[in-house]
Amino acid sequence: MKKFQYLPNLISKIFFFSFCLFFFLTTFFKLSPLKSDWLIPDYPIYNITEVKNEKYNSNLSFINSMPKLKKYFLQEIESQKLTNIESIYFADQLLRNRFYHGELVISLSDNWFLYVLNFFTKNKNNSMYISSLDPDYILTSDHALCNQQALVFQELMKIIGIEYQSVLFNIPSSPKPFGHFASAALIDANWYFIDTNLEPLYPLNDSSILPRLLNSDIDLFNSLYPEYSLGNIPIGSISTSFLNQNPAFFGNLFQKITYLISNYFWLLCLFAYFCCTFFSNKSLREE
Repeated sequence: MKKFQYLPNLISKIFFFSFCLFFFLTTFFKLSPLKSDWLIPDYPIYNITEVKNEKYNSNLSFINSMPKLKKYFLQEIESQKLTNIESIYFADQLLRNRFYHGELVISLSDNWFLYVLNFFTKNKNNSMYISSLDPDYILTSDHALCNQQALVFQELMKIIGIEYQSVLFNIPSSPKPFGHFASAALIDANWYFIDTNLEPLYPLNDSSILPRLLNSDIDLFNSLYPEYSLGNIPIGSISTSFLNQNPAFFGNLFQKITYLISNYFWLLCLFAYFCCTFFSNKSLREE
């Protein structure tokens, strides 16, 4: 047993070292003037870099969290006495005005540990892991990508009890593939296509859009997205998924865990250090 008598002391030293390291790094990245701009990859998850003539109303920037968005959304539905179908398109217009197109990357000061992990992955040259998947965090910004806006839209559908699903675009084309993310909402057995990000002009209450897109209707696609006009859409390039599910659940969970490590792991190490020290001293006294 003697060979293990120094083990508690060794463990306490490890926890103390970890505490010092994480406390220093957390403090450094919180207080440092360093920005994450230089760490933002050369290209985002989705390759659409600009949306022309998009709507944006800076007066809506006060809606900077999900509780505030929920309150505003429900108040407007009640005051305007909107039906379910009207509520869907109100949510569509609200998010078109709330965000302009642009990827929201988690800041280095908010989650430095995520950046460390990202550096050692094969995706270190893209934004797959550092692009925010948390609706609350997304709402702190005036800009968001298609998948980020879709996450917020789907939260609104959840609030008013309307079924939803994700619409995924993965269309091979030259010189660049068309990758995109949108949503659909269900009313009276009909699915209504919603794209708050690229803001296509589609007729309200037209439930034929989604099935036609899923059937690779090239004329419809080109009318919705004339700036990305295609000659062919292979069957299966547009699909639906994640019925009434958060499509980014595990990604968001991963980001939350790394956020806790970035900001609070030093506290856990400090607590563990004191516990090890206490039990080590107690054991020595008993001997």
